[in-house]
Order: sequence, then structure tokens, then C-alpha cells
Amino acid sequence: MKTSEDRLLKYAVKTFAQTIELKVRQVRDFVPKEKTFTNTDLTGRYIEELVRGFIRRWIRHQHLLHGTFYPEPSDGTRKKPMQIDGIIYDPNSGPVTLQEGDFVVVNPAFCSAVIEIKMTLSGDFSTMKKFEEHLQEIRTRYFPDRTAYHVMGVVIADKDPENVSKRKLASGEVDHYYKYYAGGLCPIFVLFKEKEQCQYELHAEAIEAMIHAIYRNTKINTIHLG
Repeated sequence: MKTSEDRLLKYAVKTFAQTIELKVRQVRDFVPKEKTFTNTDLTGRYIEELVRGFIRRWIRHQHLLHGTFYPEPSDGTRKKPMQIDGIIYDPNSGPVTLQEGDFVVVNPAFCSAVIEIKMTLSGDFSTMKKFEEHLQEIRTRYFPDRTAYHVMGVVIADKDPENVSKRKLASGEVDHYYKYYAGGLCPIFVLFKEKEQCQYELHAEAIEAMIHAIYRNTKINTIHLG
């Protein structure tokens, strides 16, 4: 028997899938799918913005921003500030230090999570392991008192999302980077399988996990100023 949570999740995944399909169909009027006329980067960036919009709706009253955190860790070390492109700021917890548009400098105590969004793993993050190490660095520097899964990664597309999402445990068993509640893991969700001519196929397991994680892992349970 399905629970109300199961039904809600099914509805959320269906809505997400239908929204992406509809919006991509609309953009075809301006960015054709034909090989000689299409622009894969343009279509990809459009889908990235759709995903950002979806995340904004699911983090409730919170804000999806980019910038950096201040102050630095209290252990006295001073390092080059990290550029964070997915700060989940909770205005109910405290004020920002500096804000201009969507760029913010804010104390991490007033933020519930980080969701770093990347189009692909090319460039600086050529492997999932390297991307997860980057997320772990954010967590270690700015969220040392939070569980690792409060710092998450979203990859819009990969040619083989299920295979690239596998990770080998110390025991030799195989697990997945999208296991959003795994101890010590900063989860990563690869949302689409990239096919030819700018076609994207949903990676359902990762999308379901992402929706669970966004709702579960973007809450502040500590009152810092009261």
C-alpha cells in the first residue's frame, strides 16, 4: 500500500518530467533540433535554468543564491574564499552580510545547505569522485558541525548517468552517489541522460533522490541567535 509520501514523490517526479518536456518543446521554436542548426550549449543552459527554478520552488521560503561564506572558520586559519554557486540561505535564521542581486556574502550559520549545480562534469570536475571531494571541502570549511549530506551536487546531464553514479565502497560493494542519506557522503544527482541532437532522457532514480534530499536536507535545526 502506497503512503502519502510515495504519492507525493510520484507526483513531484511526474510534474518535473512533464515540465522539462514541455519547456524543451517550447524552446525548439527558437533553437531547432536539426543538427546543422542546433546549439547544444544553449539548450543545456536552458535546462540548467529549469532545474534551478525547480529547486527554488522546493526549498520553500529559502533563497538559492551564489557567492561565498563569511566569516572563515573559527580555528584561526585563513584561506582563499571559495566561490559557491548554490547557497541555500534561510532569511528566517539571520541577515546576510552583503548582497547584490543573487550574489551574497553570508554567515553559513544562516544557511541550511549548499546545492552546487553543474551542467556536466567536464573541465574542473572530470569525475564524480573529484566533484564529491570539492563538495567535501565546502562542508569541511563552512559546515563542520553539519552532516555531509547538507552539501549536495547536481549534474544536469551525462551520457551514462547510472554508470557514472556508481561508487565503490571500502568493503568492495557498489553504492550510488545519489544515495542522499549515506553517512559521510556529499550526494550527487545526475538528472538526465544526454542523447543525440539535444535530447535528454530522465534519470528517474537520481531525480527521485534529489527531490527527497532537497526537502529533507535543507532545514536548519539549530537556533543561533536566540
